[in-house]
Order: sequence, then structure tokens, then C-alpha cells
Amino acid sequence: MTEVYISYGDGTVPVEVEEKRVNAVLEPNDVEVGDETEIIKKALYDPIGSPPVDDFLDDRTLFIVNDATRPTPTAQVLELLEEEIEDRDVRFIVAKGSHREPTAEEYREIFGPFYSKYRDEIYSHDAENDEMVDYGTTDRGTLVKFNRILDWARKIININSVEPHYFAGFTGGRKSLLPGIASYETIEGNHYNALSEGAKPLKLEDNPVHLDMMDAVSQVEKDIFSVNLTLDKDNRVYHASGGDLVESFLEETERAKEIFSVSLERRSDVVVTSAHPMGMNLYQSLKAFENGRLALKEGGIMILVAECGDGIGPRNFYDLLASVDEPEETLEKIEKEYRLGYQKTYGIAEVLSDSEFWAVTDLNDEILKKVFITPKSDIQGAVDEALAGKSGEITFLSEGSMVVPDLSL
Repeated sequence: MTEVYISYGDGTVPVEVEEKRVNAVLEPNDVEVGDETEIIKKALYDPIGSPPVDDFLDDRTLFIVNDATRPTPTAQVLELLEEEIEDRDVRFIVAKGSHREPTAEEYREIFGPFYSKYRDEIYSHDAENDEMVDYGTTDRGTLVKFNRILDWARKIININSVEPHYFAGFTGGRKSLLPGIASYETIEGNHYNALSEGAKPLKLEDNPVHLDMMDAVSQVEKDIFSVNLTLDKDNRVYHASGGDLVESFLEETERAKEIFSVSLERRSDVVVTSAHPMGMNLYQSLKAFENGRLALKEGGIMILVAECGDGIGPRNFYDLLASVDEPEETLEKIEKEYRLGYQKTYGIAEVLSDSEFWAVTDLNDEILKKVFITPKSDIQGAVDEALAGKSGEITFLSEGSMVVPDLSL
């Protein structure tokens, strides 16, 4: 027997499996991390295609930062800019897209000591209720509206981490604006492109979601200094690039591949994918499901492991699945009318057309059953049951929301 450790909540759970049944245990690749402070300083003061940040900064500088669903070390970056900004007129906006409002604890997690100092200058984007400014329309027909706070800003600094994203290719860069501070309508229009064939993790070329994002962001005629960071599996800063929004982002996508693109020789009959560190709700956890799909054979069993302490999360995908008798019925409804989040329904329906979807969560069993997910009470029991019903192998994704199995490597 061999023991595999699966991330769940704030800890890990050991699972015993016959060694001959294990196809692969996929984890982020190990990389050597240097002095994190120096890495960030280089991004700030030796940027790509931009003056150093101290020359770039001006009064009325808007900082766009991630919410707590990302491990971005925002406070660590701001600490290095403290002397540069303390006598300037600056504001901060949490680019939460369509996510919920951060809690008080999460604000402190994001900003660290800067939360108390700049509390009155910190805003949280509300995609449905904030006043928006119309910037036009993308070539793909997405109406571009961004938070009116952009009108106030003379300069913009966005702070982002770059990780794989299951339909946008990667997070980071342009994502601070779309979906970060875009209107709900704009986010929905952009995410509709996730139903297209080219919308895949690690893919930017011909990816309609990414291209639509870039088109939308290009319509913001403001000076932007972009800080993009690549974090290792322990959330240490492995590399960082600053300056031009596009070039710094592209640099970090290559670094992110070094960590999160993991070779897999073959698919397996059973896949266990942990949603850590994105397992706060079912909506976010499905990113691990999507990456797990890449490792699953047709007719297999997917086992999602996610605590889901915040419940379901944004409900559009859930309500659609819960409204039908069979998962494939959702595909017709999506073709008739797309709503934000339906891309997750699409993925679930595709898997359920020939495979099984199980989950180990803290959610009530009935919540999962309503959307065709089979609840299981513990990881070991689910693994034992799945392997008893299949003669093949099992693959584990210990950080399933981040690790992207690549059968081409």
C-alpha cells in the first residue's frame, strides 16, 4: 500500500491505495525560490516597457487588487511602496468581479497593516450596483463597462498573481479589469466565450475569452503599471514582472507553466481532485473539477474534494442544474440563453454524459444530489468504492484548482 495526502480545508487527509493502482500523484512542480523582497523590487524598479514605479506614481493613483479568493501577496507589494505612496492621493479597489463582498477578516488578509491606514480609501467593486462607464463594445460583441472609479484615476497600478485558469488560460494581468472591476453585463458577455472550443487552461492563442478580455482592456486609455507575480505551491513569490500590462503578464504565464503544468502519461478510470486552495464554495471548487477532467477516461469516476465552507457560492449554475431532470437538458437551455456561471453547468453536463461525479464536502448531501453529484462522506471510503468498481488506475490532483495535467509533455 502507498499513502497519498490530499489537501482538505486547512490540512491534509491521508489516503491508502495499492501502489499498482496509482497512475500518478500530480502536484505543482518544485522550483527554487530566492529573496522574495528582491524579486518584487526588481518588478517595481526594473520593469518591462515602463518607467520605474517611483517615476510612474502620481497623485490620483488607483490600486486594483485581488480579493481573498486569490493568494496574491498584495500587502507584501504595498509594503515596498509605502514610502512612495504615503504623501500621495491614492485609492484602492478590490477587483472582486462577481464574487461576494470580502469579510472584515479578508480585508485585513488582503491589505495587512494598510487596511487600518487606508480604510477610508478602500472600495470593493460591486458589479451589479456600482455606477459604470460605457467604453464601447469588443469585436465579439461584449459591451464594455467599467467601474466609474476609473474616471477619478490618473494612473493605475494593478497587483495580480498569475495562475492557470480553466477557460481564460491564466489569471493575472488584464483580469484586474475584466472581470475585476467590470459590470455584471460585461463579465457575463465575456464569460459566454468560455463555451467555445478554444477556451482552455494554459492557452492564450486563439482563446476567445482571453482575446475578448484584451480587447476590452485596450479601450481603457489610462497609464497602467501592472505587477504580476508567480507564486509557488507554498505561495512564496517565485518570480515577478512589472510594467507594461501585456508584456509583464505574458512573462509570468511562462513562469506559471513551470510550476503548474504537470506531465501526465495517460488518463485514468478514477480521478481525485482537491479544490485546495479554492475550495471555499462549490462554484470556485469546480475549477479543480475542470482540471481533473483532463486526467479522466471516458466512463470514469471523478471525485471532487472540497470543504465548501461558504456553501454553493454564485448560484446561476446550480439553479440551472437543479431545474432539470437530466443534466443534458441544460445544454439546450444554455444555447437559448447564457447567464454568468453557466459554463460550469456545461462542464458538469459533459462529464455526466459518460462518467460519474462524486464529491466529498461539508455540504448537505441533498444540495449535491439536486445537481447530479453523488455525495460521499469521506475520502478514503470514496476512493475504496471507486476502485472496487473499476479495474483501472487512479490519479490524484493534490492542488486540483492549480495543477493542469498535460498529456503532451
